[in-house]
Amino acid sequence: LLTMKSSRKSTSNNSGLYYMYGKHAVLAAINNKNRHIEKIYCLEKTFLEVKNKINRSIVEIVSADFINKKIGHGQPHQGIIAYINSIFLNNLNQMDFSTDIDRIVILDQITDPQNIGAIIRSAAAFGITKLILPANNSPDESGSIAKAASGCLELVQVAKVANIKTTIETLKRKGFWIVGLDLEGKANNLNDLKEFNKLAIIIGSEAKGMRRLTNESCDFLIKIPISNKVESLNASNAASIIFHALRTI
Repeated sequence: LLTMKSSRKSTSNNSGLYYMYGKHAVLAAINNKNRHIEKIYCLEKTFLEVKNKINRSIVEIVSADFINKKIGHGQPHQGIIAYINSIFLNNLNQMDFSTDIDRIVILDQITDPQNIGAIIRSAAAFGITKLILPANNSPDESGSIAKAASGCLELVQVAKVANIKTTIETLKRKGFWIVGLDLEGKANNLNDLKEFNKLAIIIGSEAKGMRRLTNESCDFLIKIPISNKVESLNASNAASIIFHALRTI
């Protein structure tokens, strides 16, 4: 069984707008009632493919030159780009904590949008619907995150919080156990994580890991057993393994 490390002792959405690229991301956003979409830019060919799924009043048919050079900026857009509002939350209290079995992911020192998007996609795949980022030193919601999440950004509540340590203390008061993924952790059977109804898993960057105060706030540390020929796993790969062990589906 898992070994304890130590004993236990703003409320509005970010209204920032950005360009979201690609069919999976944009069509998923259209189906999210919490999204506000200012405009959808489409190539005519693409619009004919998706017209039954889009409100025509917010669509502008544009040229390939416009979508590639003016707003596409070299992104793989598949002929459709939405100008869209962020749904990242600004406060932990905006998250839904009503379920008896709950899983939260906290990312500490992960700054690459591609990694964050991939982690969001993996979380959604295994029924984990909450993710927390520090307000400082983590990217805002963006087209790169949405593209990497491949439509799954709409399935996961993401909150940016001012202080990770304070957030952890709040989660503990809500009944969550805090587990950190760390090279110095115990190589326990990851399936043992399922014994906890409420669990928050902290994943640090591949290079730096968790910050010291974050590490010290964990109830226990674990690591993924891997070959001694490999130093470490990419954060998104490690996340997928942990999420499978934590899955609620």
